[in-house]
Amino acid sequence: MRRKSVWYFLFTFIFLGLKQASGELRLEHQAALEMLSYPDITQGIIDLLYMDIEYLWHQGAYERLFPIYRIITTIEPNDVEAWAVGGWFLINGVAPIYSREERQQIERYGIQFIEKGIEKNPEDARLYWELSWIFYNKGDFDRALEYLQEAEKYPHDFKVEHLKAHIYMKKNMKNEAINEWQKISEKYPENKYVADRFIRQLKQDSN
Repeated sequence: MRRKSVWYFLFTFIFLGLKQASGELRLEHQAALEMLSYPDITQGIIDLLYMDIEYLWHQGAYERLFPIYRIITTIEPNDVEAWAVGGWFLINGVAPIYSREERQQIERYGIQFIEKGIEKNPEDARLYWELSWIFYNKGDFDRALEYLQEAEKYPHDFKVEHLKAHIYMKKNMKNEAINEWQKISEKYPENKYVADRFIRQLKQDSN
């Protein structure tokens, strides 16, 4: 309640001051005042930040997105989407435009950012999968498997087993890959056709 009161009076002071100075409220100021009616004022702030993200996204200003995701995770540490997408943009949207050394530093920070998200949300499989996908693309299959094994401990979708099967294939662990595809075929009927195709391929390659 105390945090909400502080934000309430802060926004009221700012925007009522703007009204007095200009004689009228612009549309975005009206939206900010309406935000004060939120049961939890922090959700209103996060909604405005996501509006900024959508605008910058359409403008192609990807390098400006991460700081906003960082603010969102500070306000709401349980926003898994912000941790995941923020880290992804840092690694794939920002790092590639820098030199090799700077790129590696930014990528490391992006990984650390997602790892911090895991610390705040240790039972969410999404962030383990995100890190696994990052290391898979780097060719570090062993570390990718470590994160997938953690992801499997919590509720997850087919992407976890799917990536695990592909890693086994990359590592030429055919029996493990066949077992994983069989699991996918049984557990996720909508992916049965793809799984069975990989099983047939792996069995043929083993002959």
